[in-house]
Amino acid sequence: MPQPTASSVTASSGLVARFAALRRERPDALAILDADAGHALSRDALARDADALGERVVRAAPAEGAVVAIQLPNAAAFFAAVLACWQRGLVPMPVDHDVAAPALAELCRASGARATIRASVDGGPEVSPRDADGPEPCLSPGVALLKVTSGSTGEPRAVALGGAALAAGVAQIVSTMELVPDDRNLVTIPLAHSYAFDNVVLTLLRDGMPAILARDLTPRRLLAVARDARATVLPTVPFLLDVLGRAAAGAVPSLRRVISAGAPLPAVARERFASAFGVRPRTFYGATECGGIAFDREGGAEVPEGCVGRALDGVAITLHDADADGIGRVHVRSASAANGYHPPAEPGTPDAAELRDCAFFSADLGRLDPQGRLHLVGRLRDVVNVGGRKVYPVEVERVIRSIPGVLDVTVSGTARSAVADALRAVVAAAPGVTREAVAAACEQRLARYKVPRSIELVAELPRTGRGKLDRRALDAMRDND
Repeated sequence: MPQPTASSVTASSGLVARFAALRRERPDALAILDADAGHALSRDALARDADALGERVVRAAPAEGAVVAIQLPNAAAFFAAVLACWQRGLVPMPVDHDVAAPALAELCRASGARATIRASVDGGPEVSPRDADGPEPCLSPGVALLKVTSGSTGEPRAVALGGAALAAGVAQIVSTMELVPDDRNLVTIPLAHSYAFDNVVLTLLRDGMPAILARDLTPRRLLAVARDARATVLPTVPFLLDVLGRAAAGAVPSLRRVISAGAPLPAVARERFASAFGVRPRTFYGATECGGIAFDREGGAEVPEGCVGRALDGVAITLHDADADGIGRVHVRSASAANGYHPPAEPGTPDAAELRDCAFFSADLGRLDPQGRLHLVGRLRDVVNVGGRKVYPVEVERVIRSIPGVLDVTVSGTARSAVADALRAVVAAAPGVTREAVAAACEQRLARYKVPRSIELVAELPRTGRGKLDRRALDAMRDND
């Protein structure tokens, strides 16, 4: 069997060595508890699973530095697959379990992946070699991981991160969020997503923080798992927090840190959860290209809508080309920033997210308040030109979201003429909320040009498994009107 050279394992050797040390220190310590499968795995058992899987992976992708696509559900095999690749100098590329086969094939072709690890019929990991139908990976020796992101374009692409960036990113998260090795993560988000990968996979490998896997997300079942497993940290998305807060199906005494990311968390949902469980969710803002950016460190009740907290330890946030109102493009400088895109991105348009000079130029627009907190006001490509005046949809969304009975909302521009747009609001609301009530609330609190011309009431907004708005489904709703 070909063995990787010393240079090929440099990128991830720090994390591999950390887990190896944890294994030697406490081999029987819990690493993963799969609550739905009723299966617990110790550090030693996880390492042995990774060793066995690694033998199969390296036969499928024997070349040093080869890319291996990992498309597995939230299960112990996901952790074993990542560890197996790193132990053998391979570069894992986690892919959401729900990504369809054609999209997976295109990702593999574009990234030059030489093998895939997917779930077999019996649920175990199945390793398959891939024909060399794409380019050679052409990755620098320092690349340890390819993260898949839709970026600002909506099209999946891979971000190349080095081992040093991964180590810096998880250290920033642990320090800022005040996590400790004895914490237990209750996992409700896809492990392939950057958010879960950094907060769950890396904290397990670096600090031995156990992962409690729960795929049944019905409130009573999830909270029962949290209590039985003594979960202390819940990294999740606003939608689930809202569902849990409404259900209020029993306390979880062990829970001490609740983290919300992926979409805005309405104040009413935050305070409802805090009232039900005694722990106030804290907003976390990050990006695939650079890991964590900002966090609500204080966790107070008075958090303005759109505020995502202050920069993580070791992260610097500035605003690029800020206007007279202090609104500019969010610029992040951090040791956790990625090397670049893989394959390299085409020359970017002004509204595309960019990686330049070890820094990340986000597609988000924001402002900084006197306390150093970042407030997001929209995205570059979402700024709407209404009669020659800029409108940030987030401002309109906040007004509509404050209306009693409104559950969710998105505001966007729709072509009105060749030179100007009008605003379209799609509102998820309870029975009794009317278009007239929405329009009236906007007219009372907004300038006339900021009032949506089109207001659509729906039962719920289409969202992805990550909690983000599914813009293609939203556009389809308009096309089908």
